[in-house]
Amino acid sequence: MTILTSGDYPAIRAALDVGLNAQQLPDATIAQDIFLGAAEAELLRRIPMAASLTGDDLARVKRALVWLTAAFLAHSVIRITSMSIQTRDLSYSRQTFDPDEKAAELRARAEAEFGMLLTPTEVAPSRPTMFTLAAGHRGR
Repeated sequence: MTILTSGDYPAIRAALDVGLNAQQLPDATIAQDIFLGAAEAELLRRIPMAASLTGDDLARVKRALVWLTAAFLAHSVIRITSMSIQTRDLSYSRQTFDPDEKAAELRARAEAEFGMLLTPTEVAPSRPTMFTLAAGHRGR
């Protein structure tokens, strides 16, 4: 079962570089088993019930999968994002990222989502707080 759809692929591209488009990084490349498939397998290994989650938990699963897929793509995309154009009157160079650092950053973001899924911070509902009049001598 696929958790992400092709509608989520722009988020994967943006996680790597906001300038990436579908021509530079096609959907077919993202959908390959070595990228999306590997990320989904890792997610399901850590959170087996991920595909059945709903609401905020499903949103966290999708974000984690976007970050993880982008991390798997980081080493392949570095060649796409580097650019240097030089003409007689103009020189343009675009800074690239270090694929190891970028992959580590993306994995850290995925880990943060995993952490929220594995140990939620939501406070369990408790009895309502009641107010009462305290005894005292103030104002007398």
